[in-house]
Amino acid sequence: MGDKMDFDVVIKNRRSIRKYSNQNIPITAINQIIEAGLLAPSAHNRQPWEIVVLKKKQTEIAAIMKQYNSIHPEDESILKTASTIERCNTLLLVYCNSFEQWEYDLLSMGAMIENMLLKATDLEIGSVWIGNVVPMQKEISNYLKIDDRNKKLVSAVALGYPLHEPKPLSRKKLLDIVLYQDFMIDEE
Repeated sequence: MGDKMDFDVVIKNRRSIRKYSNQNIPITAINQIIEAGLLAPSAHNRQPWEIVVLKKKQTEIAAIMKQYNSIHPEDESILKTASTIERCNTLLLVYCNSFEQWEYDLLSMGAMIENMLLKATDLEIGSVWIGNVVPMQKEISNYLKIDDRNKKLVSAVALGYPLHEPKPLSRKKLLDIVLYQDFMIDEE
C-alpha cells in the first residue's frame, strides 16, 4: 500500500468501482476502513451502526438478489449490483440499530458510509455504496442468521482492488447549487 493521499485528492479520486482484481484485502485494511466509519458524526452520538463483514459469502448474497430479481424484474439494476457483489473481495453489510429518530439516524449512517468510502480510496481500495440490498433485508438476514428485529439493513459497501479507474462523472458547480443570501460573494 502506498503513502496516504492528501485529503482533497482522496475526495477527488473517490469513484464507484464495480470491477475488482482477485487480490485479497488484508483484514488490517478492512478494519481501518471500518474504523474510519466509526469516526463519523452521529445524531446525539447514538452511533447506530453495526457492520457485518463477508469475505466468502458474497456469492450467496448475489444469489439472493438474483432470486429477488426473478420475482421483481422491473428493477434492472438489481442484476448489475448482484454481479458487482460476486466480483468484490469483501462485502460490508451496514445495519442501523436505532429507530429513536430514524431520519437523523439514517443521516448518521450516510456519514459513516462516506467515511468508509473515503478511507478505502485513501488505501487505494475500490468501493461502491450499494442500496439495492435493502429490499432483500429479510432474506439476507435469514441467510446469515442475523436477528434483524431491532436493526435495519440500510446499505452495503463492496470492496476490492480496482481493475479500472473510471473517469469522473460530471458534477454540478458551486454557483449552480448555492444561494448566498446574507453576504457579498467577495467577502472573505
